Amino acid sequence: MTLRGWPLTILIVVVAVGISAFLWSIGIYFFFLPIIFLPFLKFLKFKPQETKIRVCSTCGLSSDGNYCPRCGTSLM
Repeated sequence: MTLRGWPLTILIVVVAVGISAFLWSIGIYFFFLPIIFLPFLKFLKFKPQETKIRVCSTCGLSSDGNYCPRCGTSLM
């Protein structure tokens, strides 16, 4: 893991919290607060959706859709 982007991330967090604190003091609540979480999205592990490959019973063509692209048979 490289540490090159951390100063910019910390700067973004400080500025976002500062803007949020200022807006909070004038009565606008949580306007910029979600911005502080954007740099940390890359650390969340999103599970890729599994693609189910089905084989057409009529013509034998494999597809990941609901219908065969060659003959139009419904794939189950």
